[in-house]
Amino acid sequence: MKSQSNSVPPIGIVNDNLNNRFMIRTQNTISASAPDIIFETVHPDDKERNFIFTFINPNTYYSHTFRSDDPTNPATYEQLHYHDYFELIYVITGTMYQQIETERHLYTAGSLCLLNCFISHQEEFSTDFRALFLRLSVPLMRTLREDMDSFYFSIEHEYRNQLIDQYFDSNIGKPGQGVIIRKEYIDFIPREDLPDIRPYMYKLFDKLVKQMVHPEIGSTYNVKRILIQILFELSDSSHYRIVPLNIGTDQEITIFQNIRAQIEIHHGRISRQELEAALSYSGSYLNRIVKKYTGYSIKQFALAVSLKEAVDRLQNSDMSINEICNSLGFSNLTYFYNAFQQKYGTTPKKYRENYHNSLGI
Repeated sequence: MKSQSNSVPPIGIVNDNLNNRFMIRTQNTISASAPDIIFETVHPDDKERNFIFTFINPNTYYSHTFRSDDPTNPATYEQLHYHDYFELIYVITGTMYQQIETERHLYTAGSLCLLNCFISHQEEFSTDFRALFLRLSVPLMRTLREDMDSFYFSIEHEYRNQLIDQYFDSNIGKPGQGVIIRKEYIDFIPREDLPDIRPYMYKLFDKLVKQMVHPEIGSTYNVKRILIQILFELSDSSHYRIVPLNIGTDQEITIFQNIRAQIEIHHGRISRQELEAALSYSGSYLNRIVKKYTGYSIKQFALAVSLKEAVDRLQNSDMSINEICNSLGFSNLTYFYNAFQQKYGTTPKKYRENYHNSLGI
């Protein structure tokens, strides 16, 4: 297990053009589609050591205690953030407030929240708590769903819960498709009259952490097994009060999917006026929909789609930078370079070199 000693947490945060925080999995912490585990221990009244941050995944172990006056202390974060993976939040001890979009929620010890991708949220650091944040990538959840569909034994199918199945089916999408952006999340509140529920869930997460910190032959399968057990336990409505919540309407979701389809068909090079004509909605309304589901304006979102395609061609083709620029409809090479560097922190040429070096090409 590789240990990091620097004072900056191994998490990637990018500010988009609207100054929204987009949290990403940094390259040095990615191990295939493995989950990431983050612990946060918060003691607001302890001025010397008021925040302990721990990050665990198969190739990274990092832990740091932040002083209250440390400018890199994650407890100073107030702005909402979003990310392109699912997140299961588990409050181990204490109480934690979390802002999810426009709503403020209180989570007590033993409660959990499953957030869909691209939901803006932020935990508050005003109360004492210890919480675990389980980051679940879309490829990982797609693999788990496929594994669950091919269970050998009938007892495994008997415990499956339709709510959880529908949640991931409707939000993962098919292989090769992008993430389906639905503003959905689920709260799980343990039943007060069943005292064994909380220690059992703690035991499952404890097993998961031990497999991540002390791996052995077969740990990959053990991690998947424990994740499925956690999901099955949360699916049991006799153990948890399951509260599905939806931000936005099905009509809005459908409109956004149509917007994204048009933008992707045109490789991001489509104007708001062209979208108006294609979808028969006003440009201002379409812009509000895109802003709600991505944090970007139409122009910014379309540019992000173009640059993502540029990355794909840099990685998977021998096209020159000029050819990629022209094929994506950029009339100005300087603009393409500046936009790419602003988003990815490097030039297209350097990006390709770094990618090939990482593959040993």
